[in-house]
Amino acid sequence: SACAALSPQPAVLPPEHGDRAYPPHPSAALPARNPPLYAPASGREMLLFASDRAGNGDIFVAEPGKAPVNLTNHPAGDWDATWSPTCRDSAATCRIAFTSHRSGDSEIWVMDQYGANLINVTQHPAWDYWPTWSPDGTRIAFISERDGDPELFVQALDGSAAIQLTFNAESDRLPAWSPDGTRIAFAAVRGDAEEIHIINPDGSNEQALTQWPLRASAPAWSPDGRQIAFVGWADENRLGIYLLEVGTRHPWLVWQGDSWIGSLSWSPGISGIDGSWLLFTSWQDGNHEVYALSPDGSSAPVRITQNPAWDDFPDLRYGTTLHPDNWLRDTAAPMTAEAGRLPITPNDEFAYGFNIADLSKAYLIRDLNLRWAKGYVNWETVEPRRGKYRWTDPDNTVAAFESQGLRILLRVHGTPAWARPPGTFLSYPPDNMEDFGRFMEELARRYRGQVAAYEIWNEPNLNYEWGYLDPDPERYTQMLQTAFRAVKAVDPQALVISGGLATTGQGSPTAMGDLEFLDRMYAAGARGYFDALGSHPYPFGNPPDYQDVWGLSLERVAEQHQVMLAHGDLATPVWITELGWVLHTSWNLVEHEASGVSELEQAGYLTRAYEKIRTEWPWVRGLFIFNLDFSVVPWYTASEPMRWYAVLNPDRTPRPAYIGIRSQMMNTLGE
Repeated sequence: SACAALSPQPAVLPPEHGDRAYPPHPSAALPARNPPLYAPASGREMLLFASDRAGNGDIFVAEPGKAPVNLTNHPAGDWDATWSPTCRDSAATCRIAFTSHRSGDSEIWVMDQYGANLINVTQHPAWDYWPTWSPDGTRIAFISERDGDPELFVQALDGSAAIQLTFNAESDRLPAWSPDGTRIAFAAVRGDAEEIHIINPDGSNEQALTQWPLRASAPAWSPDGRQIAFVGWADENRLGIYLLEVGTRHPWLVWQGDSWIGSLSWSPGISGIDGSWLLFTSWQDGNHEVYALSPDGSSAPVRITQNPAWDDFPDLRYGTTLHPDNWLRDTAAPMTAEAGRLPITPNDEFAYGFNIADLSKAYLIRDLNLRWAKGYVNWETVEPRRGKYRWTDPDNTVAAFESQGLRILLRVHGTPAWARPPGTFLSYPPDNMEDFGRFMEELARRYRGQVAAYEIWNEPNLNYEWGYLDPDPERYTQMLQTAFRAVKAVDPQALVISGGLATTGQGSPTAMGDLEFLDRMYAAGARGYFDALGSHPYPFGNPPDYQDVWGLSLERVAEQHQVMLAHGDLATPVWITELGWVLHTSWNLVEHEASGVSELEQAGYLTRAYEKIRTEWPWVRGLFIFNLDFSVVPWYTASEPMRWYAVLNPDRTPRPAYIGIRSQMMNTLGE
C-alpha cells in the first residue's frame, strides 16, 4: 500500500557522493561543439524554454520563424533552463543552467549555448532544482531537499561547497537573483500562505515582501532591480500577474488570468525596462504555452509558442530584445479540448483519473485528457462535534474539481474523537454505526448531483487502517451497508465503492489476506451493498504483467474478481482506486525501499497497466493512479514515500509517467 503509514517515518539523510569530481572553474576554456546545433543570428531574440515535445523533457532554443532546436535530447527529464547573464558579452562563454535527471536524481547542470560541455554542478543525491544565476555568472542559487524539505542554497562554480541560506521546516521555491547581485527573491510557504521573500546571498536579512490574503509565487526582477513581478492570487481560480516596487507593500495587478500561470521571467529591453516583456507559461488555451506580456498591462498577452506539448520556463537571452509579433506559431493548433469542455474518449463510462493533493493542480487532470479526480473527506475534520459541521474542506474539493468539469470520487475516512473510544486512532471504526450513517447521509445530501461516487474507508484489511484492531470484515460489512443505505436514500445515482483492499497475500500479524477478507465480506452479506469493489493492487515494483505467487502484483485484482464470481456476483465491477509505482530515491522509504523503480519504468508500467486493464479485464471499470502531485505539496517531507509515487516532480514539472499517460490518452482521442 502507498498509504502504509499515516505519519511519516524517520528517514536516514541521503549521503553525499564523496567520489565525484568537482566541475572546473568557470574561467576554464570550453571547446565549441563541432558543428554547432544552430548559428544564432546577431541581435535576434533567442528564446530558451523547456518542453516535452520530443517525448521527454528537453531544453530548446528558438528564434522567430525557425523551428526550435533541441539542445539536450536526452531520455531523462531536463527542465528549468536559464541563460547566464554573461551571454550578453559576445567575448564571454555563454552558458545555460538547467535541472536534469540524467544522473538518476535531480541535479543542477550547466552546458554551453550549443548544448555541449555539460557539467554536473551540484552532485548531491538529494534533489536539486530551479537554478538562477548570479549576475556575474560565477554562482548559482537553487532549491535543494538535502535537509529534508525544499531550502534555498547557493553554490559557486569553482568547486566549493554549496551554502544553505534558509532553514525551516516548510517550503522555499523558485529563486530569482537581483540584477545587482545583492538579493535573491524566492517564494516561501509559511503556514498556509505562499509569499515573496528576499534574502541576501549570504543568508542574512530575510524579509517578506507580500502579505496575506494575497498569496504569491514565481518572482522575477525588473531589469533595473526596482520592481518584482510575481504570480499572485487571493482565490485559487483567479491567478494574475502583479508588480511590486521593492521596499513597498502595495502590489498592483497587471493582468488577470483565468487558469494556471507560472514560470515567470522578465526579459530586458534595449535600454533596461523600456521595451521589456514579462514571459510566462500558462494553460490559458488548453495546454501549457509561453506568453509575453507588457509590464504596463496595456494589452493582452501574446502567445509565443503553439504546440500540443508542455512548453515551460521561458527565458530570453541577455542582450536581445523580444518582439512578440516576430514569433510564428511553430505547429498546428494543439490537440486539446475547447475551453470549458472535456475530450470524450472511447468507452467513456470507464472512470480513469488520479488521486490528487493540491486542488490548484486539478486542471492537470484535464491536461492529461482524463475525466475523473479522487479527493478525500475526513469525517473527523468535517464533524468535530456531533451534529456540528465544517464543510470547508469538502466544499473546496468539490468546487475545484467541478470547475474543471471533472467527475468526482470522494474517499471517506477518519472517525471523530467523540464517536470512538478515548485514546484511539482516527481510523478506529465508530462505536455506533448509526453516527456514520447519519454523516454519510448529510454528505451525500450536500453534494447530490455533484459527487459521482463515494469510497467507504481505506484498506480495511490492514490493522492500522482499522484503528490498530484486528481487521474485521464482518464489522466493515456493517459499515458498508450503513453507508450504502444512507447514500442511496438521498442520492440514488451516486455510486458506493467498497474501501480499496490492500494486496496482502496470505496476511500477516498486522493484516488480513485480501482474498480472505473479501470472502468473509460476502459471507457477512456485503453483496448488493456496493456498486463496485474497491481494490489497491500495488505491484511492489513488479511489472504489470508479472504474477507474484504471494499475490503482490497487479494480477491480484483478477484473483479478487474470482472470489466475487465464486459468490455468484457476476455483475459488480471492480474499481482500482489506487495504483502506482514508487521511484528509487536516496531517502530511506522504509517498507517501500525495496520496490522502487526508475522514472522510465514508472512511465512504462503505468501506461502498460492501463492498456492491460482495458484490453484484458472488461470487469474493471475504474482506475485511479496514485498519485498526481503529492510531491509538490509542502506538508510532505522529502522522505515521505507518497511523494515518490507522484507523476509530477517536486518542481512541478512532468515526470516521464505524466508525459507517457498524456501521450497515450491523446492517441486514444485520435483513434
